[in-house]
Amino acid sequence: MEENQIKPYSLFFNILNKASNFIAGLIAVALLVVVVMQIGGRWLGSPSPWTEEMTRYLFIWMIFIGVGLGFRKAESPRVTVFLNWMPSSIQKLGRWTYIVGSISFLLFMVIYGVHLVHQQVTLNETSSVLLIPVWLVGISVPISGVLGILNIIQSLIYHKNLI
Repeated sequence: MEENQIKPYSLFFNILNKASNFIAGLIAVALLVVVVMQIGGRWLGSPSPWTEEMTRYLFIWMIFIGVGLGFRKAESPRVTVFLNWMPSSIQKLGRWTYIVGSISFLLFMVIYGVHLVHQQVTLNETSSVLLIPVWLVGISVPISGVLGILNIIQSLIYHKNLI
Protein backbone atom coordinates (compact mmCIF):
# COMPACT_ATOMS: atom_id res chain seq x y z
CA MET A 1 0.00 0.00 0.00
CA GLU A 2 1.30 3.45 -0.90
CA GLU A 3 2.22 5.93 1.81
CA ASN A 4 -0.21 8.62 0.68
CA GLN A 5 -3.17 6.28 0.17
CA ILE A 6 -6.02 7.10 2.54
CA LYS A 7 -6.61 4.38 5.08
CA PRO A 8 -10.21 3.22 5.59
CA TYR A 9 -10.37 4.43 9.19
CA SER A 10 -9.02 7.90 8.38
CA LEU A 11 -12.40 9.19 7.21
CA PHE A 12 -14.11 7.83 10.34
CA PHE A 13 -11.64 9.47 12.73
CA ASN A 14 -11.67 12.69 10.71
CA ILE A 15 -15.47 12.92 10.99
CA LEU A 16 -15.35 11.90 14.68
CA ASN A 17 -12.76 14.59 15.47
CA LYS A 18 -14.59 17.33 13.60
CA ALA A 19 -17.96 16.41 15.13
CA SER A 20 -16.60 16.20 18.67
CA ASN A 21 -14.68 19.48 18.26
CA PHE A 22 -17.84 21.14 16.94
CA ILE A 23 -19.93 19.83 19.84
CA ALA A 24 -17.32 20.92 22.39
CA GLY A 25 -17.15 24.38 20.80
CA LEU A 26 -20.93 24.66 20.69
CA ILE A 27 -21.16 23.74 24.38
CA ALA A 28 -18.50 26.30 25.28
CA VAL A 29 -20.28 29.07 23.33
CA ALA A 30 -23.66 28.12 24.82
CA LEU A 31 -22.14 28.13 28.30
CA LEU A 32 -20.65 31.58 27.70
CA VAL A 33 -23.96 32.96 26.42
CA VAL A 34 -25.96 31.53 29.34
CA VAL A 35 -23.48 32.78 31.95
CA VAL A 36 -23.47 36.26 30.40
CA MET A 37 -27.29 36.21 30.48
CA GLN A 38 -27.14 35.11 34.10
CA ILE A 39 -24.74 37.93 35.01
CA GLY A 40 -26.81 40.46 33.07
CA GLY A 41 -30.01 39.33 34.80
CA ARG A 42 -28.43 39.67 38.22
CA TRP A 43 -27.01 43.05 37.32
CA LEU A 44 -30.45 44.24 36.23
CA GLY A 45 -32.01 42.86 39.40
CA SER A 46 -34.08 40.08 37.82
CA PRO A 47 -32.03 36.88 37.65
CA SER A 48 -33.52 33.95 35.75
CA PRO A 49 -33.43 30.66 37.63
CA TRP A 50 -33.23 28.66 34.38
CA THR A 51 -29.78 30.11 33.65
CA GLU A 52 -28.30 28.49 36.76
CA GLU A 53 -29.71 25.08 35.86
CA MET A 54 -28.67 25.39 32.22
CA THR A 55 -25.16 26.44 33.28
CA ARG A 56 -24.89 23.35 35.46
CA TYR A 57 -26.06 21.02 32.68
CA LEU A 58 -23.82 22.58 30.04
CA PHE A 59 -20.89 22.36 32.44
CA ILE A 60 -21.58 18.66 33.01
CA TRP A 61 -21.63 18.08 29.25
CA MET A 62 -18.44 20.11 28.80
CA ILE A 63 -16.60 18.09 31.45
CA PHE A 64 -17.66 14.70 30.12
CA ILE A 65 -16.95 15.58 26.48
CA GLY A 66 -13.55 16.86 27.65
CA VAL A 67 -12.85 13.53 29.35
CA GLY A 68 -13.53 11.71 26.10
CA LEU A 69 -11.51 14.17 24.03
CA GLY A 70 -8.53 14.02 26.39
CA PHE A 71 -7.66 10.58 25.10
CA ARG A 72 -7.36 11.67 21.46
CA LYS A 73 -3.62 12.27 21.63
CA ALA A 74 -3.03 10.44 24.91
CA GLU A 75 -3.24 13.79 26.70
CA SER A 76 -5.02 12.56 29.78
CA PRO A 77 -3.17 12.97 33.07
CA ARG A 78 -0.54 10.34 33.72
CA VAL A 79 2.98 10.16 35.02
CA THR A 80 4.90 10.28 31.74
CA VAL A 81 8.00 11.94 33.13
CA PHE A 82 8.39 9.25 35.79
CA LEU A 83 7.64 6.52 33.24
CA ASN A 84 10.27 7.88 30.82
CA TRP A 85 12.96 7.46 33.50
CA MET A 86 12.25 3.75 33.70
CA PRO A 87 13.82 0.99 31.60
CA SER A 88 12.08 0.28 28.30
CA SER A 89 10.49 -2.95 29.56
CA ILE A 90 8.78 -1.07 32.41
CA GLN A 91 7.83 1.73 30.01
CA LYS A 92 6.03 -0.76 27.75
CA LEU A 93 4.29 -2.35 30.75
CA GLY A 94 3.28 1.11 32.01
CA ARG A 95 1.89 2.10 28.63
CA TRP A 96 -0.16 -1.10 28.37
CA THR A 97 -1.34 -0.65 31.94
CA TYR A 98 -2.47 2.86 30.94
CA ILE A 99 -4.31 1.54 27.88
CA VAL A 100 -6.02 -1.37 29.64
CA GLY A 101 -6.84 0.70 32.74
CA SER A 102 -8.23 3.59 30.71
CA ILE A 103 -10.37 1.39 28.47
CA SER A 104 -11.63 -0.51 31.52
CA PHE A 105 -12.63 2.73 33.25
CA LEU A 106 -14.27 4.06 30.09
CA LEU A 107 -16.20 0.79 29.64
CA PHE A 108 -17.36 1.20 33.24
CA MET A 109 -18.58 4.70 32.31
CA VAL A 110 -20.43 3.36 29.27
CA ILE A 111 -22.10 0.46 31.09
CA TYR A 112 -23.16 2.36 34.19
CA GLY A 113 -23.94 5.48 32.16
CA VAL A 114 -26.40 3.46 30.08
CA HIS A 115 -27.92 2.11 33.33
CA LEU A 116 -28.20 5.69 34.62
CA VAL A 117 -29.90 6.89 31.44
CA HIS A 118 -32.24 3.89 31.47
CA GLN A 119 -33.22 4.72 35.06
CA GLN A 120 -33.78 8.38 34.19
CA VAL A 121 -35.97 7.46 31.22
CA THR A 122 -37.90 4.81 33.18
CA LEU A 123 -38.61 7.18 36.06
CA ASN A 124 -39.39 10.01 33.62
CA GLU A 125 -37.11 12.36 35.56
CA THR A 126 -37.23 16.02 34.58
CA SER A 127 -35.18 18.97 35.70
CA SER A 128 -36.71 21.23 38.31
CA VAL A 129 -36.71 24.54 36.42
CA LEU A 130 -36.24 23.81 32.73
CA LEU A 131 -38.48 20.72 32.91
CA ILE A 132 -36.32 18.92 30.35
CA PRO A 133 -35.74 15.16 30.57
CA VAL A 134 -32.72 14.58 32.82
CA TRP A 135 -31.50 11.78 30.53
CA LEU A 136 -30.41 14.53 28.14
CA VAL A 137 -27.77 15.35 30.74
CA GLY A 138 -27.11 11.78 31.86
CA ILE A 139 -26.40 10.56 28.35
CA SER A 140 -23.19 12.60 28.40
CA VAL A 141 -21.63 9.87 30.58
CA PRO A 142 -21.86 6.93 28.14
CA ILE A 143 -21.14 9.21 25.18
CA SER A 144 -17.97 10.34 26.94
CA GLY A 145 -16.94 6.71 27.54
CA VAL A 146 -17.47 5.72 23.91
CA LEU A 147 -15.66 8.84 22.71
CA GLY A 148 -12.75 8.11 25.05
CA ILE A 149 -12.44 4.49 23.85
CA LEU A 150 -12.52 5.58 20.21
CA ASN A 151 -9.90 8.22 20.94
CA ILE A 152 -7.63 5.68 22.66
CA ILE A 153 -7.91 3.52 19.55
CA GLN A 154 -7.08 6.59 17.47
CA SER A 155 -4.06 7.26 19.69
CA LEU A 156 -2.89 3.69 19.24
CA ILE A 157 -3.10 4.05 15.47
CA TYR A 158 -1.80 7.58 14.93
CA HIS A 159 0.31 8.42 17.98
CA LYS A 160 2.16 5.25 18.87
CA ASN A 161 5.00 7.23 20.41
CA LEU A 162 2.66 8.99 22.88
CA ILE A 163 1.23 5.79 24.31
